[in-house]
Amino acid sequence: MSAAAIQNEFLPLGSPFLGLFALAPLYLAVSRSKSYAEAACLTGLQVGATHLLSSFWLAFFKDFAVFTLGASAAGTAVIGLVFGCYLYLPFSKDHNRTNTLARMQPKASVPVRVLYFSAVWVLYEWAKSNGFLGYPWGTIHMSSWKWPLIIQIVDITGVTGITFLFACCSALTAETLLLLPCCRTQRRSLAVLAARCAQLRNCTAAWLCLIAAAAAYGAYHLTKDRTPVKYIDAVIVQHNVDSWNETGDDGSLAILTSQRLTEQALAKQPQADLIIWSESVIPYAMPQSHSFYTAFPLQNPLVPFIKEHRIPIIIGGPVTLDAQKHFYGNSAVLFGRDGTYNGFYSKMQLVPFAEVIPYGETEWMRTFMQNIVGFSSGWTPGTSLTLFDIPLDDTQKEQDAAAYTQHDALPPITGDTARISVPICFEDAFPSVCRALFLRGSEAFLNITNDSWSRMASAEYQHFAVAAFRSIEFRTTLVRTTNSGYSVLLDPTGRIQKDMPLFSACSDTWTIPIYERTLTIYARLGDWFPAVCLIAAAAYAVLFRIKARFRSAP
Repeated sequence: MSAAAIQNEFLPLGSPFLGLFALAPLYLAVSRSKSYAEAACLTGLQVGATHLLSSFWLAFFKDFAVFTLGASAAGTAVIGLVFGCYLYLPFSKDHNRTNTLARMQPKASVPVRVLYFSAVWVLYEWAKSNGFLGYPWGTIHMSSWKWPLIIQIVDITGVTGITFLFACCSALTAETLLLLPCCRTQRRSLAVLAARCAQLRNCTAAWLCLIAAAAAYGAYHLTKDRTPVKYIDAVIVQHNVDSWNETGDDGSLAILTSQRLTEQALAKQPQADLIIWSESVIPYAMPQSHSFYTAFPLQNPLVPFIKEHRIPIIIGGPVTLDAQKHFYGNSAVLFGRDGTYNGFYSKMQLVPFAEVIPYGETEWMRTFMQNIVGFSSGWTPGTSLTLFDIPLDDTQKEQDAAAYTQHDALPPITGDTARISVPICFEDAFPSVCRALFLRGSEAFLNITNDSWSRMASAEYQHFAVAAFRSIEFRTTLVRTTNSGYSVLLDPTGRIQKDMPLFSACSDTWTIPIYERTLTIYARLGDWFPAVCLIAAAAYAVLFRIKARFRSAP
């Protein structure tokens, strides 16, 4: 049910309705478990199976599938084992009781079980989605994107607020199912049954109030008048070239295709502030290869191409971070309107075991990786929260165009600018990365991504769904420029304004609205909601242990 609720090949944008009830079977299984070990195994099986069924496309990650799919599934299952033990706490049975019926009853009330389960599930999804090994896919909040009225609360709680609401619904559903057999038997007193029904009724009413409050908050933001303070006219290029093509391509195909698509867009609208190409377009590391690109590709060299059109361009490619140590960053490179190299941003959140190797500086790890997958080095994570300033003054651009000759340097930039950040690939799935860029001063997120290797529409839509919440969390514009999909423009409420079809070579000029920066509660406080869940769950666990000691005392 979880895999069906998340974006998949049959439901490309997922199913929020399924997401509401997807965890109910797990709740039932844990509640009926006879031990912590059984609950842990069942939870590990649940999350591992969900990972395999929803992220099966990781198997297409070339020779790295043993890590991207195999290791990630195993790691997810291990995390599930750990959290399964905690999930079982309020359902644990008192085997010291003499009465058989009493021995089989959970020690906690319905409200405690529901709230505790939801809080621990929030902590599970937060734990698997953050840190060096973080993988935000396969999370229940992904299923909610089609309900814009509900998801607007993420600018307060982050995505874990959605997780909590959906987990609560599953828990309440499971509690209702657990109550039905009790209504048909005479093994329980009517007083106990009535008390449990009342608890369930009150919990359901409280959940409905939360949903109503979330909907009211969503309605406010969806109807709120937002006026952009400026615009970026950007050429968006989706070149649809497989960057892992090994049929003799010298790295020029992606560049030449992107150039052709750029010219098609400029033929329709000659004026633009920026051109954006996707991740992994240029093959040779900057800045030392800048002179090389004055003559490469041979058919249409890159630097003269930029000079001809006199528009700044952002291109994904490698950058040398330390030449002596051979450290290279997966980067977004900014070329100025005269073709000069104007800086870069290097990806900081790298894909573990695919882009970066833990302990890669040690001999044993390099030997191990060389023997397993045939490579022993990877990208080096960036360390600087670099932002790009893009000029927007149309008058200045017209003057530059009139005065420009092929041999003259362009005059300096004046007038208004837009300060943008360029999270790379799956960095737009990490709120912590985007929050750091936003607090640095970013006015819009312009993500560049290479997902063509996945070959599956579900992979493209899942990446989109994970990333889409960044626009709401920070009430800012999010643009995704990908090599094959899903290229899209989202407004501060997460609604699609522009998009491109999957797995097709296309381009267009999009007018990207820039809104006044607003520090949302989530931007100010970050992941405060999981912290509250952690404190509440830990407090209950401590009280549970204290009560257990008193019960076992002679």
